[in-house]
Amino acid sequence: MAQITRRNILLAGLALPSIAEAVHANVSTAEGSEKPKRFEEVIGFEVAEAVSGHPIGILPLGSLEFHGPHNPLGTDSIIISGIAERVAARTRALLFPAVTFTQCPAHTSHFQGTISVRPEVMTLYFEDILRNILHLGFRKVFILNGHDGNIGPARGAVARIADEIQDAALLFANWWEFVSSETMKTMGLFHQSNGGHGHGGPLETSAIAAFRPDLIHLSHARDLPEPPELSGGAPYYLQKSKAAEWPGYSGNVSAASAEKGRKLVRISEDAIVKLIENWLSHDEVPGSW
Repeated sequence: MAQITRRNILLAGLALPSIAEAVHANVSTAEGSEKPKRFEEVIGFEVAEAVSGHPIGILPLGSLEFHGPHNPLGTDSIIISGIAERVAARTRALLFPAVTFTQCPAHTSHFQGTISVRPEVMTLYFEDILRNILHLGFRKVFILNGHDGNIGPARGAVARIADEIQDAALLFANWWEFVSSETMKTMGLFHQSNGGHGHGGPLETSAIAAFRPDLIHLSHARDLPEPPELSGGAPYYLQKSKAAEWPGYSGNVSAASAEKGRKLVRISEDAIVKLIENWLSHDEVPGSW
């Protein structure tokens, strides 16, 4: 009970309506589901059975990166680990540990606390991880990403391993793309034209609050102008060597809450589960078509 009381005090900054919500917000596995089998908990004599007993392996990708003064450095890793746990439980997947030391973009790498690995190193590192997972006996691996810096290195590794290992099928997806700006605008959770997206912004802050509300400190951050949509909604990739006077986060962060985060996480979780189920039931699909 003492732990709940401390968390309730910490949650006051997020304006959560009740102690009951605070307790519920820290539940990391979907309601009514069993916890998934974790690879690091497999006993030596169980390895072959663990692999043969699960249709896929799930590899989460996170980061250690500055997400503003109000969010933990492991924001991406905590979010993706929580979502991956729920997805693995619902798809009977074997859950591998999240990769946390990864590549971070230039405009966040100079912030104190960010740990960044060169992208070419990460590509080789991801290759070795995937190669070893497949050598265990898996033929299908789902790479669930929680950090934009992983996209290039991970897709490069996926391309290399799919070409190298016969019968391998590697599916890659970013959790935040299942809560698109259009979806967020329809929900009306955040009063931003991009639906609350943005590094360390209200959407991401809410998502981390869904799993670890005790790590959110909104009193240390002020609301900022929302990031502009340069393309009018179409996806794009912009890398800058620095972002002058940018404080390492964006948007109206005071609108963040664990309640909103739980809704976002569930939308993403449901869509990811549907993607995996469709993938497993359509083995004839050749690739990204």
